[in-house]
Formats: sequence, structure tokens, C-alpha cells
Amino acid sequence: MERAKKILKISLRVIGIFLASLALIVALFIAYRQWRVAQLPDELVEVADGDAIFWLMQKQTNRFMPCVVTYSFDRELDENLVLNRLKNLVNEYEMFHRNVVTVDELPYWQDAAPDWDQNFHILDSTENIEELRIQADYDISQSYALGEGLPLFRAYLSADRRQLTFIWHHVISDFEGMFNKQAKHLFEIEGARTQFGYQMDDEGKKTSQNSFIVKQALENISAPDRARGFTASNFEVQKIVLPIGDKALKELGQQSNLPLSDIFSFITTRAVTHYHLDINDENKAYIRPVLTPLSLRTSAAETDEGNNRAIKIFPLKFPLESMDEMYKRMLSISPAASSYETTGRNWKIMRQIPYIESFLMESSLTDYISNYFPLADNVLAIDSAKVISHDLRVPFSPYERTKFAWSNYNGAVQLYLHTDPKLVDKELMIKAFEKSSKEVLQFLENL
Repeated sequence: MERAKKILKISLRVIGIFLASLALIVALFIAYRQWRVAQLPDELVEVADGDAIFWLMQKQTNRFMPCVVTYSFDRELDENLVLNRLKNLVNEYEMFHRNVVTVDELPYWQDAAPDWDQNFHILDSTENIEELRIQADYDISQSYALGEGLPLFRAYLSADRRQLTFIWHHVISDFEGMFNKQAKHLFEIEGARTQFGYQMDDEGKKTSQNSFIVKQALENISAPDRARGFTASNFEVQKIVLPIGDKALKELGQQSNLPLSDIFSFITTRAVTHYHLDINDENKAYIRPVLTPLSLRTSAAETDEGNNRAIKIFPLKFPLESMDEMYKRMLSISPAASSYETTGRNWKIMRQIPYIESFLMESSLTDYISNYFPLADNVLAIDSAKVISHDLRVPFSPYERTKFAWSNYNGAVQLYLHTDPKLVDKELMIKAFEKSSKEVLQFLENL
């Protein structure tokens, strides 16, 4: 008994010393950062925590974080008009007039003027947009020397003048903020481009899930080492159009008390569960919950800069739940108060302790994400050229295996299924999605 007490006392003392040492390290780091920032040139501005996370993510798994949207038009675009519209877009926002300088592994903004011979390019018949995209992904993901470099965006007009591709780094904006700006300046839409996608208008709905996140991270300490998968932005994207329109889907959501984002998360969670059962995954117990980022904006007309999102967390359950059980669980999950700001702030501290940063990323980051990016309810156009379809490439976070990127345009609902070719069997995931979407839609229709 006495021996056990002594061991407990020693253990508590060791833990106390460890925690005190950790607190001292953090305090010293904060003090050093304050001193270091004071020494920096006046032209450098620290990247805000909620945006910095998308720059800091790149290091641990060497994955880039570019965002890509391609608009396809029904006729040729006037290249001079396109350039003028792009200039109107870029001139309005600081985000298009800066790039990143890295100091002590942390990102800082510096001013950078657009060069329209490089930031905008019209392809000739011999050039391939995929090759240009891959190069642009690399270029906008690099930090620059002081006073050098271009802003972190590129625009490409296809040789036939029927496709416009716009690429930017996630550090400057999320998709919704960018869509709002493009609607206003590129397509000259007055008012909101869409009524869909905004379910965070009541701040009181948010609840803290920090305890769950900590619990999940602790449970994953003993999990097998995670595979890193692809590097750069070498993932695959499959576009799938749902057999239901956005208005009909919204009506189903209203009847079932689920916003569209939650319907998409419902399908995603069930698809991922089916997939891991189908492949007989012996490590399925260690699969992280599905993460759903949510817009904090309340209108599709807001053109604030940066990344502006909260989250919802959807744990997986094995064996597979009945439809009714999973539906009731979907209803019970609230948005988390934890945000990109908190995560970014913590990662800035951890960046100075690489081993701890790598460990925390591996133990806490998710495997699957369901994002919702509504484009527009009606037809977008540049002069008489109308957008007939769009395509998205959404960046992967470190260790992510599949991203379910949902969108809707002019009545149609699309899924852009992003898969890591090294970690996921795309065809099996498509089958799991098709099965799950059919199950969920039929269930909601029969409620």
C-alpha cells in the first residue's frame, strides 16, 4: 500500500513537472514571438490565425492548398471583357495584392502587385490547362523573398474562349467568400447569388465540442500510424450529378428538419461507413469522424475577406446503424464553437515544436470532410456568354482520404468526389456513395 502511494506521488510529481515545463515553453515562445514580430520590417503583417492554418497545413504532408473553380460557357468569351472584369474583381480586395513571406516557419503578408501578363493567361492550342494548373498549384503555394513574387491567384482562359479557370490559395479566401466576390465583379450580379448554404445565422446554435475533440485525439494515440497518401495536389475528382434538384432537396430538408449541409453530411457519413465495411477494414475503429465546415456568413452577398467557418463533427459507428438511428443522430449534432481561429493559433505555437506538431496533426486531423459550396440559383453570365456548368477542385487537409465537395448551380445538385489515389479505391467509394445517397433520399422522402 505504501509502495503504491509512493509511486502515485512520484507519478504526480513527474506529471506536474512536465506540465510546468510545457507551460514555460509556451510562455517563452509567446514572449519570443512578440519580440520577433517587433523586429520585422514594417511592410510585413502577420497572417490571421484562421487563415494561417491553411498555410501551416502544407508542411507536414507536403500537400498544397490551392482552390480551383472552372466555369464552362455556352459560347466564346470576349477576352478583353474578361480581363476587365478580372481587374475589377482584383482591384477591390487587398487579398489579391499580397503574397506570403515565411519568418521562423510562420506566414506573413507582404504587398505584391498583380502582373496581368502572368496572373492572367490565354492558352494557345498547344497548351494543356492541367499542366498549367499543376504549375500554378506549386507557384502559389511557395513563400517569397521580401519584395518579390506575384499575388496568390491565377486566371486562365481556354484557347477556344469557352472555359475560364480561376485558381487561388486557400490562405487568402474560402470558396464562399470567393464566389461572392466573383458574383459581384466577374458576373456583375446584384444581391445574393444563392439562397442555399447558410445555416449559421443564429450564433446561439453553436455548442462546444472541444471535449469531444480532445477525447478523440486521446483515443487515437494508440492508433496505427497513418499513411500520408498523395503529395502536392495530385488527387482525383469525379463529378456526380444527383437525381434531385436543389429546390426539391431543400423541401425534403425542411420536412425532415435537416438543412442541406446536414443532408450531405448524412449521405457522406453513411457512404464512408459502407466503404470501410465493404473493404473489410480491420482498422475501421480508428477512422476519424466526418468533419463538416459551415459558413459563418449569413448571406451570399457578403464579401468579407479570409476564411470564415465553424464546424460540425459526425462520428462513424460500426456496425452500420439503421436509417432511423443514423437520422436521429444527425438531428442531435450541433455546430462546434471551436473554429479555424483557435486551431490556427495553436498550430502557430506547435510549428516551433515539429515533433509535437506532427503528432497532433496525425492524432487529431480527420480522414473525411463533407463541404458544401453553393454556386448560384440562376444562370451566371459574362455579357451574352452563359455559364452552363462548373467544376471544383477543393484542397485536402493533411491525412484526409476523401473529400465530398457538394455544390448546386441553376437547379442542379452536384457532388465533386475528391479521392486520394494512394489511399482510397475510387470506384468502391463511388459505389458506396451511390448506395448511400439512394438510401438517404428514399428515407427522407418516406418520413
